[in-house]
Amino acid sequence: MPEVHCYNKGCGQKFNPESNGDDACRHHPGPAYFHDAYKIWQCCDKKFTDFTAWLEYPGCTRGKHNPEKPADDIKKLPAQTEIRPEKEDEVIVWKGLNQPAERNTEPAEMVALKIEITPGAAAAVERERASTAAQQNGEIAIGAACKKNSCKDIYNGPESNSTPCVHHPGVAIFHEGMKYWSCCNRKTSNFSAFLEQPGCTHGTHEWTNNQRVDKIRQDWFSGVGFIHVNVYCKGAVGELCVFESDGLVLRTKVVHGFGNKITEKDYELFGRINPSESKVIVGERKIEIILKQADNVGWPRLEYEERPVETES
Repeated sequence: MPEVHCYNKGCGQKFNPESNGDDACRHHPGPAYFHDAYKIWQCCDKKFTDFTAWLEYPGCTRGKHNPEKPADDIKKLPAQTEIRPEKEDEVIVWKGLNQPAERNTEPAEMVALKIEITPGAAAAVERERASTAAQQNGEIAIGAACKKNSCKDIYNGPESNSTPCVHHPGVAIFHEGMKYWSCCNRKTSNFSAFLEQPGCTHGTHEWTNNQRVDKIRQDWFSGVGFIHVNVYCKGAVGELCVFESDGLVLRTKVVHGFGNKITEKDYELFGRINPSESKVIVGERKIEIILKQADNVGWPRLEYEERPVETES
């Protein structure tokens, strides 16, 4: 039998219909999305600025080859076309391997995830504790950091007040993969570059006011067998945080703002993970939750939402 072309997104190979196994095709099951010069596979949240590189990126899911040409072939769309999701309340049908893990109503044991605290995060908490103790005595601790956004100066004595405070008076905004300050709107997709952006305003330092984090922000992406969840917060106290899972539910308690803020959230995960092989890295400004998947199936979203499963007629 002659070979035919596979039209699954991200595959494009020819195959023999008589040997079309359940894992023969590596493709992207999720929809394509174009936004702010980015080309995105929503199933694995992979973003590209180059259209060719986006098209050639290997699929995140395995299944059978598809010989039927879709009506909306993405390879024929111009690079500036923006593909938006249909109505938000439209029913999504899970197909093939891209189904959520089966739910079990019986309670399971919660296992604590291993927590690693970076040296920078530990040092930042110690500096804040020393500064707080000094403030209680009406003093400013030597080595106390300025509390304003992006100011890198530390207090070395009264002469430190004569230097200008270069900072961002606005708030941090994380939207559609971009990071920027509301005051100057200099956008970047790189978190490290965002942190290193110099301030846009000159003013006076604040050495003694504890900065509180009003909102906790996050994003996520999938790797090879792992799910990465990034929680952006300053001053996380790692020894007080709690991360535990029974394989399908991820329970988190994040103590941040140097102990002044607690955020609790339970994630009903899309797929199953191995808690004993997962871990959490607590940094000075970010917490990375690394979840080991129980399988290598791509996740179209982080959290589970019940949807009907397509059955063969």
